[in-house]
Parts: sequence; C-alpha cells; structure tokens
Amino acid sequence: MIFLIYATYALTAMSLVRLIIGPDFHDRLLALNMVSAHVTLLMVFYAVYYGHSFYIDVALIYAMLSFTEIVAYVRLIGPNQSEDMISS
Repeated sequence: MIFLIYATYALTAMSLVRLIIGPDFHDRLLALNMVSAHVTLLMVFYAVYYGHSFYIDVALIYAMLSFTEIVAYVRLIGPNQSEDMISS
C-alpha cells in the first residue's frame, strides 16, 4: 500500500510539472484534472491505509469541487486562449 501512495505522489509531481510548464492550454487543463484525480486517489488510499472513513467523505467532496474547479478554469482562462488561437 505504501508503494501505491508513493507512486501516486510521483505521478502527482509529474502532473504538477506539466501544469506549470505546459506548452498549451489543453495540456494545462488535462494536468489540472490529473492533479485533482491524484489528490482524490491519495485521500482514498489514506482512508484504506489508516482505516478512517472520514477521508473517503472528504475525497468525495473534493471530487465534486474539482469538477467545479475545472469548469471555472475553462470559463475564466479558456476564452482568452481560444481568441489567441483564432487570431494566429
């Protein structure tokens, strides 16, 4: 179980790198979605590892909020990027 937690941390770090240096808006959007999924997965892993069901409740709430986060990211930043693509 510890190996899965460390592997998820490594994948999250790689997704954060893509989020920061992503060359395109779509790469950053995908990386943001991956980071949210990895954080949710880590909460579930910790719930199983420590035997606390509270982490699963928090993971479910975070998963619902991460969907809203993605929609807000597209609404706030997406139109600026798409206008740049059209003018190019």
